[in-house]
Amino acid sequence: MNQPRIYLKVATDMFVTQWVWAFKFLSVVFIIQIIKTVIALLNGSEQSSYFDVTFVASNIFMLVIGIISAIAFLAHFVSNGVTRKDYFKGTLIGTVGVALAISVVSAIVSSLLELILKLVNLQPSIAPFNGNNSADFDNLVAELVYSVIFTPYVDLGSNWLLSILVFALNIFTYYVAGWLIGAAFSRLGLLGIVSILIAFILVYVEDLILSISLGLPVPSFAESLDVPVILSVIGVLVALGIVCWIIRQLTKRMIVKY
Repeated sequence: MNQPRIYLKVATDMFVTQWVWAFKFLSVVFIIQIIKTVIALLNGSEQSSYFDVTFVASNIFMLVIGIISAIAFLAHFVSNGVTRKDYFKGTLIGTVGVALAISVVSAIVSSLLELILKLVNLQPSIAPFNGNNSADFDNLVAELVYSVIFTPYVDLGSNWLLSILVFALNIFTYYVAGWLIGAAFSRLGLLGIVSILIAFILVYVEDLILSISLGLPVPSFAESLDVPVILSVIGVLVALGIVCWIIRQLTKRMIVKY
């Protein structure tokens, strides 16, 4: 009889655990969105859609649980006899599932909320959101900061599938960035501070490549470039692959306390 593959069990455990956290996170955002909707209706003001709000807020959420993955989950699985390789593979698969689930659920909830409000004729004015802004990109530090706050975005109403995929790819990138930071500090101590720079570069590269393909504002040196969406996705996946390889090297012989 074939033994079940351990990394698939890890993937399931990681998905379930992180999705429980994500569900609570999305629930809190939903409650806040309802309150903001009521206020917008009373004041006649504009507000962002639920999808737009989760699109931005999920970046920080995924960054944080990525850090937690390297610090807490690795020790948990290793203490239960799981190899570091199985932990790594399982975490990747489980987190891809969480990123897709967050994106799909956000899209469905946002659409249902807008539909319900339209049916009762209480639709507030939705503020336009393009995932980026027109700030001056001449300063590299400013570019990196804006890459964290304003990310590549496809309007849900224009292309459902592309919008969800860009959302999922974006928040998965933030998870990998957090995972790298957590793994580097756990393995290297204070020298792990270098990982913060690498994580920022990863986010910046993802932001730049997708922004070019989606026609969003980019630095002057990239304005003349024209990259098809499929090639931009491949480029982001390559960048993610390099960082994941670094994470694998950091966790391969990491000493864990349990």
